[in-house]
Amino acid sequence: MRAVGNEYLDHHLECPYCGTIRLRLPKDAEPSTPLKCDDCGKYLGTWDELQSDFERQGGNSGAFRLDKGRIQKLG
Repeated sequence: MRAVGNEYLDHHLECPYCGTIRLRLPKDAEPSTPLKCDDCGKYLGTWDELQSDFERQGGNSGAFRLDKGRIQKLG
């Protein structure tokens, strides 16, 4: 679900197993680096896949910013 003005992210970045948005991201992550949920440890996808999903949701030009693996709400 996406609100007007990109105020909310859809549920694609949430862990489908436990529902949190907490990634285990190594400092030296490459596009092909596999990422896991930091809460339950389940595989979520590659770093490239998750960055692409965030960008598709308008993350870098909306109400959120992705910086060094952290999603920050702006404003």
